Amino acid sequence: MTAKKAANKELKGMMKTVRIEDIDSMHDEMMDLMDASNEIQETLGRSYNVPDDIDEEQLMGELDALEADMDFESNSVPSYLQPDKETDLDSELNLPAAPSGHATIPANRQQEDELGLPTVPHASIPPENNKVG
Repeated sequence: MTAKKAANKELKGMMKTVRIEDIDSMHDEMMDLMDASNEIQETLGRSYNVPDDIDEEQLMGELDALEADMDFESNSVPSYLQPDKETDLDSELNLPAAPSGHATIPANRQQEDELGLPTVPHASIPPENNKVG
C-alpha cells in the first residue's frame, strides 16, 4: 500500500509539470509529419500505367533501334548542310558573255581620284569675300 501511495504522489507531481497544450501541439506536429510522409509514399508508389507483363527483350530491342537511329542522325550531314550540286549559273540565267579587251574612255568623262571616285572641282573664292567681319 505504501508503494501505491508513493507512486500516486509521484504521478500527481509529474502531472503538475506536464501541460496538455504541449501534448496537443506535439500530437498535431506528429500528425502533420505523418501526412507529409504519406504524401511522399503515395508519390513514390504512383503507377505510370506500365503493364506488369512487359517483355524486357522487346523493350531492349526498341532501345537498341532508337540508339541506332540517333547514331545514324549524328553521323550523317543534314540536307541543308550538304553542298549544293554544281550548276552552271550562266546557262541558267542566260547571261551574255563578259566583254574582253580594253574599253575606250570618252573624252568628256570626269577625272577620278586614286579610289576611282570622281574628283571634286575646286571653287575659287574672290579675295574681297574673304574678309571676316
